[in-house]
Amino acid sequence: MIGYRENKNYIAVNIKASLVNYVDYNIWVTTQLVDWLWEQSDEMLYEECRSSFTSIARTLKHISDTQLYWSSMIRESPTPNFDYNPMEVDVRSEMDKLLNEAKLLADYVKDNGDDMCKRYLIDSEWFSSNFPKYEYLFHLILHTTYHRGQIVTIAHNVGIPNPPMLDYNFWNVLHRQTK
Repeated sequence: MIGYRENKNYIAVNIKASLVNYVDYNIWVTTQLVDWLWEQSDEMLYEECRSSFTSIARTLKHISDTQLYWSSMIRESPTPNFDYNPMEVDVRSEMDKLLNEAKLLADYVKDNGDDMCKRYLIDSEWFSSNFPKYEYLFHLILHTTYHRGQIVTIAHNVGIPNPPMLDYNFWNVLHRQTK
């Protein structure tokens, strides 16, 4: 029978492995999305339709900003300033930032796995929380998943065809089969 200390260590090791899996997925899915969108015309990326954010460009900006925000919390780095309702968005720049931040976050998680179980106090103008960093990472992944779905829906509405498969289980099955 596994004792408490051994069981706790086993759980921590599995949490770290899962976190690495999630950040690797985040890089892959971000790459899939960016590669697909990069091939589209700016006209299509800026075309507006009814959604939380009115275009693919604005939704990408939101994903990029919030990923950077949560990543900065997880990495305990200075919180960047954002224009939360920008009049203009450089969509190509946002795609680059989104992918670069996904890689930066993955490097941090892989190099600081033990740190991810540490509680981190966030006291912002919107909320206050004191959760383990891995919970903030889960939120980041879930939040970006939600908005990637919006991007696919906006794309369908503005006539952009053939979205890539962005599903976590699809990636996970492929990823584990290649190991």
